[in-house]
Amino acid sequence: MFVLMKNLLFHSRPLPPSSTGAYVGNANGASVTALPQMKNAEDNWVSTTTSVDIENGGTPMSPLKAKPQASIKVSIRNAFWAVKNFRPTPRMISDAIIGLADGMTVPFALTAGLSTLGNTHIVVLGGVAELVAGMISMGVGGALGAKAESDGFQAKLADTTKLVLNNPAEAIALIHDVLRPFGFDPQQRKIVVDQLSRSSDRMVDWLMRFHYQEKQPDPSRPLTCGITIGLGYAIGGLIPLIPYFCVRNDQIRLALYISIGVMLVTLFLFGFFKTVLLAEKEQDKSTWNACLGGFWMLVVGGAAAAVAVGVVHGINNA
Repeated sequence: MFVLMKNLLFHSRPLPPSSTGAYVGNANGASVTALPQMKNAEDNWVSTTTSVDIENGGTPMSPLKAKPQASIKVSIRNAFWAVKNFRPTPRMISDAIIGLADGMTVPFALTAGLSTLGNTHIVVLGGVAELVAGMISMGVGGALGAKAESDGFQAKLADTTKLVLNNPAEAIALIHDVLRPFGFDPQQRKIVVDQLSRSSDRMVDWLMRFHYQEKQPDPSRPLTCGITIGLGYAIGGLIPLIPYFCVRNDQIRLALYISIGVMLVTLFLFGFFKTVLLAEKEQDKSTWNACLGGFWMLVVGGAAAAVAVGVVHGINNA
């Protein structure tokens, strides 16, 4: 009876509203076919295409073949739900901010410096070359950094596993060291140690979480990090280049002024929203702190551009 109730609870779930499947039966309801269901954000399960003969006590029948049109519809709907339920992680936001910050500062300073040469063609070519090179460099650097983080976790995991297997007394001492500051008396600590000692894998996992405070990185982290930082750099670096695509050689000064104005506003807004998004405490998200973050971003970007203009102008007039 318990097994039957368990199967009913966990394997006979109703179709979710987002599913493309339906229940199809014959005229007298003798057999019921469960059409395939999609996996969505609310239900992390996928039903199989099976047919069950109710009159024969649930004997499996031949699977129902899905039509090609139905498969296409399921794929499209799966993609729609994946996009709709996508939520960027804090790490992704941090990576995007790194890429945007560098992208809005370095290409802006470069194009501002090259504009003193009085040739929009040079500014555009130099800006695009720097933009592509910087995007690749930042993306590869972010991916390698994330890969190094993952390798560091695996090395620490291997060392902890070796410690638990070869020197369990030291591993137990580490558990006591973690629990002691939280007020666990010796008897309570012994209970925890006895539970963890039943499985070496459990003890390794506990030490990684609470002693070393290491969390296993996402396997896709290097790729996601590289793409996010690279795209952030490209988007941020493209903004100061846009005015130079729209003017003639004799209007390069106008393009410089437009680029400066656009970037001043963009840098301030970027610093403003960066402060709001990354602030850990609620009081740090105040309007004053956000404006202060925008001001400092404005100062950094403006100073970089001023130095670049001064260097190029000095070399050109030397």
